[in-house]
Amino acid sequence: MNDELVTRQNKILSILQQEIDDGEEMTAAVRKLAEAILFEEKGYAPEDVRKNVSFDVVLGPETVRSCVDFIVSIEQRNGMVIKCAAGSIASRERQVVAAARVFGEFPIPVAVVMDPVSAVVLDGVRGTVQGEGFDAIPTKEQLYTMISGKELMPLPPEKREREKRVLLAFDAIGCSIPKGADGGVSLDAASDDRSCSCG
Repeated sequence: MNDELVTRQNKILSILQQEIDDGEEMTAAVRKLAEAILFEEKGYAPEDVRKNVSFDVVLGPETVRSCVDFIVSIEQRNGMVIKCAAGSIASRERQVVAAARVFGEFPIPVAVVMDPVSAVVLDGVRGTVQGEGFDAIPTKEQLYTMISGKELMPLPPEKREREKRVLLAFDAIGCSIPKGADGGVSLDAASDDRSCSCG
């Protein structure tokens, strides 16, 4: 009986692992699609886009590494964050908005979540949906217009802490890399191009 239980558990684990592998493969395909859209359709140059961006999130005594798939910057100002997903993007909307709000000193104005067939573009400050579909992703010219001349306002400390908790709650599903207790480390928004295995 114990052997049957072990065999059944192994089969379940094998199925779950296959689903994880399939999801990672799909997410990788979405990342390639995002790059094609940014470079070939939206007018961004390679130097405008950082890929696989990981950053530290400090919450109390803990420092956890979170990640996003792309950060798009214009004239050294972060303008758009993109999160790619294999499944339903509706469940990722709140996650990408939280990432936009805590990545740097100031919220990133545009937050995008996309899957193989569509995208949702959100206001990173207000959290409201600004558009749907790949056409809604702003071009380089449009993003420049959206962020130029606008005053940068940091989040109030209490709201920033709440957004960290929201982000890490989503990350706990499978997108965070715990670093242990290190309360002296601040958010490292300057770190980029490091391994990011977000799902």
